[in-house]
Amino acid sequence: MSQEKGGKPGPVAQEQQPEPILPEQLFAAHTKKQIHPKAARAVAAGLIYVMGEILNGAYALRVAADADETGAKEIQPRQVDDAIRSDTELRRLLSAWLLERAPATRSGPQPVQQSVANTPDGALEESIDRMMGTINPVETVTLGVSAKSTLAGLLAVLMEKVMDAADVISTRTSSNVIYTEDVRAAVKVMLMGEMRQLADREISSATA
Repeated sequence: MSQEKGGKPGPVAQEQQPEPILPEQLFAAHTKKQIHPKAARAVAAGLIYVMGEILNGAYALRVAADADETGAKEIQPRQVDDAIRSDTELRRLLSAWLLERAPATRSGPQPVQQSVANTPDGALEESIDRMMGTINPVETVTLGVSAKSTLAGLLAVLMEKVMDAADVISTRTSSNVIYTEDVRAAVKVMLMGEMRQLADREISSATA
């Protein structure tokens, strides 16, 4: 590893730093409070876990599809929709999203949600790509453009849910800072059953 004088990493070492799946700056748009660094890691861990469940479900549905089906190598919005509907806990968590969004089978572009519009251009899509890379590193299945747009909108909705809940919980302690425990409590309010336990475990690991 290349190092400069004083023990600071040189340019080569800096280039080797992996891009975080969910950069902390994405969360700042959803609160006027300061976010403790560990709390930001907690938000990222919780969101990555839930989105991973959805992506894994959509991936499995895509792999199981007939090989001669049109777009069989691409995940489509209907697989995202079906992955949520087929899981009791995801369906409960995202029932309002399922009711309010346009049908997932529609091939045209999805309407831009306000929570998506408030994030840097392409930031959510880039995060979705990084998540997909951890599930499918050899790219045997890819994300269709419409599916990526759907997932980016879904990520924005979940991010807003977590941050709004954490903001309210931190207000109860008269704090102007969102801490890890605020995020952990917010995630526990959002999730139930096994998902709650597994998400909390991911948060604990990320903030240890």
